[in-house]
Amino acid sequence: MAANIFHGCVFNENKRGYIVAHDVDTTDALFKMHKVFYENLRPEFAPMVRLSNRKELLFENPDSVERRINPGLRSSITVRAASSGGKKVGAEQGAAGVGRGDRIDFLHGSEVAFWANGEETFTGFAQAVPEEPGTMVVCESTANGMAGYFYEAWMQATESDDGYTPIFIPWFEHPHYSGSYVARNRPEWAPASDDEKRVEEWRGCMTIEDHARAEKIAGELRLDEEEEMLLQRFPISWDQLLWRRWCIAFRCRGKAEVFHVEYPSFPEEAFASSGTPRFNNQKLRVWVENSAAPASSNLEVDDDYNWAAEAWKVPTIKTRPTVRGWLNIVEPPQPGHSYVIGSDTGHGIGKDSSTIVVFNRTTRRYVAYCKDNNIKPDKLAEYLVLCGHYYNTAYLAPEFNGPGVLTTHLVLQSGYPKLYYSQRFNTAAQKWTDQPGFSTDQKTRGRIIDMFDVAIENDQIEIPIKAILDEALTFVLDTKKKRADHLPGCHDDLLFAAMIAYFVDGQVPMDAKVVETKRVLSWGAGPPRAPDDLNQSELSLEDLDLLFM
Repeated sequence: MAANIFHGCVFNENKRGYIVAHDVDTTDALFKMHKVFYENLRPEFAPMVRLSNRKELLFENPDSVERRINPGLRSSITVRAASSGGKKVGAEQGAAGVGRGDRIDFLHGSEVAFWANGEETFTGFAQAVPEEPGTMVVCESTANGMAGYFYEAWMQATESDDGYTPIFIPWFEHPHYSGSYVARNRPEWAPASDDEKRVEEWRGCMTIEDHARAEKIAGELRLDEEEEMLLQRFPISWDQLLWRRWCIAFRCRGKAEVFHVEYPSFPEEAFASSGTPRFNNQKLRVWVENSAAPASSNLEVDDDYNWAAEAWKVPTIKTRPTVRGWLNIVEPPQPGHSYVIGSDTGHGIGKDSSTIVVFNRTTRRYVAYCKDNNIKPDKLAEYLVLCGHYYNTAYLAPEFNGPGVLTTHLVLQSGYPKLYYSQRFNTAAQKWTDQPGFSTDQKTRGRIIDMFDVAIENDQIEIPIKAILDEALTFVLDTKKKRADHLPGCHDDLLFAAMIAYFVDGQVPMDAKVVETKRVLSWGAGPPRAPDDLNQSELSLEDLDLLFM
């Protein structure tokens, strides 16, 4: 990026390049890099330069008298620290004196994940770069956890085709990261030719599912579980795997988690490195790769159906696919299958989200979810009733805490036939009493987390929903709070709804007879569209026959 910016400023007039590093020491190194570029230019290519003591190269005539007649390129390259942006002038306005009223043609943010105030600092600089051909904005960094401006910008770039282009460079693309390269000075790290053949044989055995032979070869090569995963998923050679072992031992203090940060194999591995993961993040990252794209829909009933007082009736559910539907469906309800639904309630004021997670008890698989930070507790109760009936009159388990008390009360008042009750000891009456919903306290919180962890470790559940997995990846052990919690800037509302659903699955009896709900696929106003008109945000063709029942 430095060479790219240098080239753009040296061979064009009136161009401004800005390089913003995360600290002062790095700005020194980057500025020296540009000076080396200039000092090694052939004389016929070197423009006139006026050096500044502000880490700035000004490509213009150093003679103030001649400058009026022969000014030079009038291009410049400035290197500065992100922390030197000045004072904040207003909410969401970024740093004062940076970019506003200025023009930047080439902006390079270095180690953006480590900027102290990443979002506001970048906002200030970005305003100076016009949307014109020949301009460039690049943000590069080592990952620094699944939170902060850089992580959010990366996720936005990967989820949308508009705006920034995400570029990830894994460690194994570097030509020097091999055992052969290390063996120039350390011959013992040179790969043996027969080992290369055995690795290829191991890959062949895994392809034809000859697990007994594959396990024997893995033992001979001392392959651990993560190395096997890398060999299966990526074009990594035995030579490169030897370098990885050497690097972990001598550059990363023998810790694989340090290697994941400094030399990641895929983006999720780089980001999911902050704190001590509460769950098996290695397994979760594989699940993320294989997660399914949900179809967004709204669930609707006839106008004369009063869910708040007649939820004991099984309504006809209309499913209307729409881009902004409140229910994200990975798998529609299956005939004869039993379901349980967990829920976590927010206040609906744009902070914590209200969530719904549907768990298929028959296949041990999460199949749908709802997440919205603007849903009020009463509206969530309505969504729970509709979702419950849609999924074969599933057991409902709303969290009975905070705003969830109102949600649970409305579901209870509605007469919905399958509401989960937890037992609580009434100290005043000295007896056990039934309480609607799931009550989260210090004991139950730890219990559902432990149970969810064991289920993941032993493959007792399947999570094809990326939104749940993302929250699980950022759920870590907090040494200050002495408990598991989400990382700063992240959330766990959907995760807790999923954990509640799994816990309640083991508490309520399996349905003796599943109540089937009549379902109709609705396209809203106008005639139904042909299946060929479906877009990617709607239900797949394979789902359609399951919705007409």
